[in-house]
Amino acid sequence: MPWSIIHLVDHHLGVTPVWGKFGVDELQEYDAVALASMSRGEHPLIHNIYDCTGLETLPPLAEMGRLQVARHPKVGWVIFVGIQNDLLKFMLSVTTQMFGQRLRFMKSHAEALHFLQQVDSTLPNLDRFDIPALVAQIHAGTIPPDVTYIGP
Repeated sequence: MPWSIIHLVDHHLGVTPVWGKFGVDELQEYDAVALASMSRGEHPLIHNIYDCTGLETLPPLAEMGRLQVARHPKVGWVIFVGIQNDLLKFMLSVTTQMFGQRLRFMKSHAEALHFLQQVDSTLPNLDRFDIPALVAQIHAGTIPPDVTYIGP
């Protein structure tokens, strides 16, 4: 499975590593899981950082336009980190704009966490989170994809 959802702050801030060839089947599976997770959240806005450092391909734009989770009223900031391919960046930008989402592309996870800390005063201190280490653990198979990560 080329994706995972990890809650850094329970149903308020998530990290979604996406890697490899992310196809239509993976997109549909992600949509169902993310929509269920978003619907359980009690906070009015749920932010997500997408770690795309290992992402190779995305489904066609028309398929991405069918994402149900992107239409959820609790979608907060959508932040993409690690996109090297300009075409992928363009596709993600167009998709998020179709849904009217709050979007940022960041160069690092630390920059993303700092930004979120500034725009959402209801978040706890995010300095303790080491997203690259968490993503490495996921890739190594030491943290299951459905874990709620609370921090060290």
